[in-house]
Order: sequence, then C-alpha cells, then structure tokens
Amino acid sequence: MVSKLMELRTEEILRITREKKRTSRVQLAKVTGLSKPTVSSIVNDLVRKGILTETGLGKSKATGGRKPINLSFSPDFKYVLSVDIGGTKAIFALLDLDGNILVHETVPSELFRNGKGILKELEERLERYIKKAGREKILGITLGIPGTVDRSSQVIKYMPSFDQGDLDLKSPLEDKYKISVLVENDVTLAAFGESWIGAAREYGDVVLVSIGTGIGAGIVIDNTVYRGYAGSAGEIGEFVTDWTLESGESSGFGRLENWFSGHSLEAFCKENDLPITVEGLFERMESDEKTRERIVNGCEHLALAFANSLMLLDPAKLLIGGGIGFNQYDRIFPIIDDTLKRVLPAELYRPDLLSRAVLEPYSVVIGGAYFAQKELLLREVLGGASRE
Repeated sequence: MVSKLMELRTEEILRITREKKRTSRVQLAKVTGLSKPTVSSIVNDLVRKGILTETGLGKSKATGGRKPINLSFSPDFKYVLSVDIGGTKAIFALLDLDGNILVHETVPSELFRNGKGILKELEERLERYIKKAGREKILGITLGIPGTVDRSSQVIKYMPSFDQGDLDLKSPLEDKYKISVLVENDVTLAAFGESWIGAAREYGDVVLVSIGTGIGAGIVIDNTVYRGYAGSAGEIGEFVTDWTLESGESSGFGRLENWFSGHSLEAFCKENDLPITVEGLFERMESDEKTRERIVNGCEHLALAFANSLMLLDPAKLLIGGGIGFNQYDRIFPIIDDTLKRVLPAELYRPDLLSRAVLEPYSVVIGGAYFAQKELLLREVLGGASRE
C-alpha cells in the first residue's frame, strides 16, 4: 500500500516534469524542496516503469561538477481510447498522454440507434483499437455522451438525441475488456480538453458552450472542471429564457435547445418545407428574411442564457464550440455580442468575452484523454489501474 505522502510527492514530480518538458533530479529537488535521495528514489521508480525517460546529459554548473541527467515525460507510456458519441456522428480515437491523436475514425451516430445498438456497436469498434494497441498499453477507455451522467455510478441518466436513459455502458465494457472505463458528459470532456491544451489553457475560469444537436456547457473554475454534486453541472440547454412561452411541458430537449440547436433548426426546415441542411439554413440568412429572423431570435435567447451564466460565474472567457457553434461562429457572434451589450451591466460587458473553441471536432476525445489521466494515471503508476 502506497502512503498518501508518497502519492502526493509522485504526483508533484510528474506534474513538474510534464510542465517543464525537460528537467533533472537536481532541479526537481530544488523546485519541490524534497531531499535528493527522496527525489532519486521516486524518479528511479518512474524511469524503471517507463513513464519518465532519461534523455542525455544537461549542462554542468559554471563551477564544474558532474552534468545532470535530463528527464522527460514519456507520452507513449500508455494510450487512451477515447470515444465521442455525438448526436449526428461518433469519433473513435487512440491518443497518447500528450493528447496527440494517433488513430481515429468518424462514423454516423445512426449506427448506434439502429441494428446492434450502442453497446454492441461500441464493443465491435473498441475491439479493433484494443487489438491494435495491445490491452496492456491502454490506460483507460473514455466515453463522452450527449446527456447527463450520474457522477458516482457513471450510469447514463438520459440522452435526448438518442431518447435513451438509465443506461450502463461502463460495467459491461469493463467486464469484457478488463480495462477501466469512464463515462462523462461530452461537453464536460470538451472543457477538460480546452482547459488542457486548447483555448482555455491560459485562463483559470472559463465556460465552454457547445452548440450541436443540443446545447451543453462545460465549466472550469480555478483551473478545475466543475461537474457539480451529481455530475449534471452545465445543463445550459435546460435554461428558461421566456417563461411566458415556455411554461408548458418540454420535449425531450431542453427549453433553450428548442430556441436554438441543431434539433430545433432542423425542425424549422421541415416545418417550412426547406430541403436544406442546418448549414444551408445559415447560408440562406442573408437572402431570406424569415430564416434570418428565426436564427436571430434563437441567438438572442442563447445570448440571454450566456448573460445569466456570465453574471453567475464571471469567467474570463466564454468559449463557443460544437458543430454549429464552431462552424457558424462568425455568423452568430455579432448577434450574441450585440445582445450581451444590451442586457449585461456596462461594467460586466467585455468585447473579448466570447471566443471560438479551438479543438473542434476533437475536443471531446482530447478531453477524454486528459480525464482518463486525471482519474487513472497516478493509480497506474503506483500500482496498476486495470481491473483484473
């Protein structure tokens, strides 16, 4: 049994080594304040296990002496198998521990709704990646899903775009592959990704809003992704922006999502016999007043939800991502920004509040790689994370 003190010391040495890219035992002792024998003992163990690599000799002091041995983190120590199950498409990716995507594929989400179903489709595709990488090299499997997840059990509560709930994917996949499986809301994972190596890496307090088939938010507070008591933080799609029109029963999608989302815009196309995609609808904005009015109205409701989030959390940035948010950012930004100017108190409005997320379309799988490391890497290093 590893002591809590040793766990904290190992975690600190790993963090510093990753941040500095290259360091040495001597530098680690200086930065951490730990004794050289303690640092050497921990580092030697990490080198033996393959998570740190000795990369040659550094420079000696001006006064002479032995040159220190450089150390660096080994991103290929383990891999993460990360899956983004979106409303319209799913992405499977194998990533190293620096977030580099080594292999990936994109498939239509209809495969999960029809035929074999979600679990069987997952099993078949995951099997290929596990065989390719080798089970012993997989740190964990992460699943980003478009819905709510119970934080303790990781059972999926409900996915509106699939109209499924009370679904346990974790247990059967772990039983089958003997690899740890983590299930999390897709936008929460996207926030993990953006805060790790994306648009939020320079800020400690960020809200990421993903606009796709539905709408969700990921919240970063003091450099930590906030998931809430039960794991449902960020369900911005359920925000109410006009109770006089929204007091009736809601559909499977949230009230804000009925104003602006891929789901509601597709419904608008069908209601008006427009044989076009959502992308085509945005292209039609400048030539058709009814279309422009529908999108502007939806963006204004979206901006009201943003304003409430900004006044509640006061983030440094509000990032906009997701299939619609990322690809249509230039069209929706002026509408949202203008509305924020009108509804926010003057002292709270900033012209640099909104930014486009940068990791699309891979923010969820990259966030999944980071999430797996936060949950599993230290346990793997100190004794093994896979379920036997």
